[in-house]
Amino acid sequence: MLAGGMRRSVTRTGRGRTFLVALAFAFTCTLSPSSARAGEDAPWLAQKGGYMQLFATSMVGSGLRFNNPYRLATPLGDSAESVSRTATYVDLGIAATLGNPLGFQHGLALRASIALEGVPQTVLTPSYLLYRRFTPFALFGRAGLPVVMTPTRTVGLEASAGAVLFVRGGIGVVGEVVGDLFYGAGTRERATPTYPVLSGQLGLLIAYEVLP
Repeated sequence: MLAGGMRRSVTRTGRGRTFLVALAFAFTCTLSPSSARAGEDAPWLAQKGGYMQLFATSMVGSGLRFNNPYRLATPLGDSAESVSRTATYVDLGIAATLGNPLGFQHGLALRASIALEGVPQTVLTPSYLLYRRFTPFALFGRAGLPVVMTPTRTVGLEASAGAVLFVRGGIGVVGEVVGDLFYGAGTRERATPTYPVLSGQLGLLIAYEVLP
């Protein structure tokens, strides 16, 4: 009886091992497609230093000024204190970002805004850029310090949010909403008046990838 029981125990153990091996093989076969896809994606998912994107933008825009309509093209109200339309302008820019190509990228941007009507005016804006690419569009935000170069030198604060719809490769249609707060010369009422401006602009963006 004891010898017979040992034989049955050994037989059951062998069958158990065979079942476990078969189960492990089936599990491996089930995961193999996913593993292959992960292997294909690995070069993009790997964090490699040196990835960079370069941008060039060209946009046309106009805005609303909520204080001091001096030099503005079109007052929208009945008095000089009413909201007024700013001059139409062209905005030219360059930028560069570093970071994960599948995640958020950080960089710097430089914009030059030039008035196309009214009194000649030029504004240079160095800014921090946060960029996130999706397919086939991208979102970005900027925070900068605009410097009015002409006709009167002054500085301000700027924040913006925009989106890009890529129509072919690295070429896309870009739109941006920009909020500015400029500081001006003192008046009898205020020593340092502020001039809020809200603008919208639309144009083209060209992106170039520098691969590691």
